[in-house]
This record gives sequence, structure tokens and C-alpha cells, in this order.
Amino acid sequence: MTDKEVSEYFESHNIAPKSVFYSVNDYEMHYMYADNGREASVVFVHGTPGAWDAFINYFSDSTLMANFNIASPDRPGFGKSSYAKPIRSLQEQAALMKPMIEALPEPRILVGHSLGGPIIARMAMDYPELIDGLVFLAPALDPALEPDEDWFRVPMRWPVIGAIAPKIFRISNEELIFLDEELEEMLPLWEGVTAPSIIVQGSADKLVHPGNGAFADSVLVNAPHELVMLEGQNHFLPWNEHGLVVESVMGLLKYLNEEGH
Repeated sequence: MTDKEVSEYFESHNIAPKSVFYSVNDYEMHYMYADNGREASVVFVHGTPGAWDAFINYFSDSTLMANFNIASPDRPGFGKSSYAKPIRSLQEQAALMKPMIEALPEPRILVGHSLGGPIIARMAMDYPELIDGLVFLAPALDPALEPDEDWFRVPMRWPVIGAIAPKIFRISNEELIFLDEELEEMLPLWEGVTAPSIIVQGSADKLVHPGNGAFADSVLVNAPHELVMLEGQNHFLPWNEHGLVVESVMGLLKYLNEEGH
């Protein structure tokens, strides 16, 4: 969305989130933030390609507004976060988003869609003291289930071929070509994830293998968690299952409150 479209959306809903910038070692990061005066925070992390506004409708959700401050970052290399300078390493991406998380009231619940899924998992692995709950939406987590796409991803990095492809897809390609390696690196770290989690996966997902739901269920050995498989649902859960996403976030908040977090 253009800045004008974003402004018009927020004006029409009578809300005024702020555009926040910060730098980490000269790398500029951006996120949108709605300070609703709440004690809890929910953070929405987009996939690839994408931008924070993939979740703009959640900023005006009355249930979330009544219970959370709401944030959504442009992941590194997308939107206004050092556009066209993608970061291969999921560990580095998590580190770049750490200052945003630290600035938010706790408890903090992270929602990650598609490639946003391994990002929030990595944050819970590296900064468990900062993360209180996780909602995975069609997450790409299992390296064994990553498709072999080198036949077109490698040529897309060649100057002649890359010049033809749309820029946003070249940026995305720089993440995806290394994703299986990054997920392999995370395998021994899953036992360190203790944040209560909900995994939502559609059985008809054509972009992320539906088996990622079962994989998450198998590796979250030290985290209270629930797997929700949606028969016939596709990859676009943030838009097709808005109510379920809000319900999942609220369920985690209730759990955290009951456990005294």
C-alpha cells in the first residue's frame, strides 16, 4: 500500500498508529505501531515477499485493540526496512527485530505467517526471555519439506536473468534460496523454545507443505502447544481466517494470564 492508502485506511477507522524507525549497525528498520495503552503486545511478522501492511486489518480489530498494543514490522529488505538489502540469515533477521520487541510492553505474542514462521521461532530460540507466545500461520519450518527450486532460483541471481525478474521477487529469492540451510541450522535449537504456541496449517496449502504442521508439533517438545489443521484451506490464512487468528492470539493471552505471566 502507498503511504496515502495507509493514511486513508487509518483515518477511515479513526485510529492513528505510528511509523517507527530505528537502526542497528547502520541497517535501518521500520515497523508500524499502535499504542492502545494496553499491558500486552501482539506482533505480526509477514512472509516473503511482503510488508507490514499485510496485517493492516488487524490494527483495526476491536478485540485486539481492547487487549493489545499492536505492531507489525517490515522484515529486513522489505518495505521501509532497508529495501532491497535482504538478509539471508534468520538469526540476523531476528537480531535486527530484537530492539522492536524490547520496546513493547509484555507479555508479547508473536504471529508469523509463512517465512514469518521461522523468524518468530528463531526469535524464541535466541531471545526466550522476550517472547511469551507464538502463533504460526502456514509456517515454513521443516528443511526436509522445502522444495528443490534451484533450477530457477540460482539463475535468478544471474545478472541477465535477474534484470528481467521483478525486483520484489529478486529480493525474496535471496532469502528462499538459502532457507533450507537456515532451517537445518535451527534443528538442534527447537528444544529451547518454551513459549506456548499455536500452529495453524491448511491441508490444501500449495506454497508451504502441509506437513510443516506435523513437524512443528513434533519439535515443540518443551512448549505447550496446539496444532490446528484446517481441511481444504490454502496458504493465505491471515486473510482467510482472520477470526481464527484473533481467537488464537486471545487464547494465548488467556493462558498466559492464568499462568501468571
